[in-house]
Amino acid sequence: MSKCPYKIYCAGPLFNPKEREEMEHIAVSLERAGYPVFLPQRDGLEFSRLLPVLLQRNVPTEDAAKILNNAIFCLDVFHITDSQGLVLNMNGRVPDEGAMVEAGIAWAHDKTLVIFKNDDRSLLEGNCNPMVLGLSNFEFVSEYEEIPSAFSAKFSKRADEFPNFQTSRFEAATQNGKEISSCLASEKDARDITDLLIDLFGERKCQTSSETKGSCSQVNPPQ
Repeated sequence: MSKCPYKIYCAGPLFNPKEREEMEHIAVSLERAGYPVFLPQRDGLEFSRLLPVLLQRNVPTEDAAKILNNAIFCLDVFHITDSQGLVLNMNGRVPDEGAMVEAGIAWAHDKTLVIFKNDDRSLLEGNCNPMVLGLSNFEFVSEYEEIPSAFSAKFSKRADEFPNFQTSRFEAATQNGKEISSCLASEKDARDITDLLIDLFGERKCQTSSETKGSCSQVNPPQ
């Protein structure tokens, strides 16, 4: 298997054996497909291993904890920004808080994200939290084997779009949010608001002019 040039950061819960096993499965699925990965539980700093060493060197307990927490934070931020993609494991009744921060950093730095989820406990009235799912264009996979192919498809699509790439997803989302905010501030009615939302995000825009009444044209949502 040839090695892929795209490095993937694995974000998710890792505080009990079941969670660590799940994250290991995610990493292995990517490595088998040729992707280099950073798995924090395996490749990062081990708090429990280094804390006793700092204490032996007469570093006060509180200071030692601060040193290690700062080091872990900085190391993870480096690997997120050094990666081309991030896979977010959303499983759990409440998605892991640290993984949410990592995913937000990755998205703001325009990294390619894939969400893995096969646990319904975090559903909000039958749906995933839009602030999280929106990081991956409202798409997720539920099988380990689907993760590498999802990245391949997303990387391929971004490569095809690169010559016409104008703004980052962060900038695009900010601009869309600004338009929505202006619409709300002008006290538009629900019809006007939904017209704007369809223009911004709808897959189809229905024409209402006399010449095109009843017909629809394709509108591409932001990626």
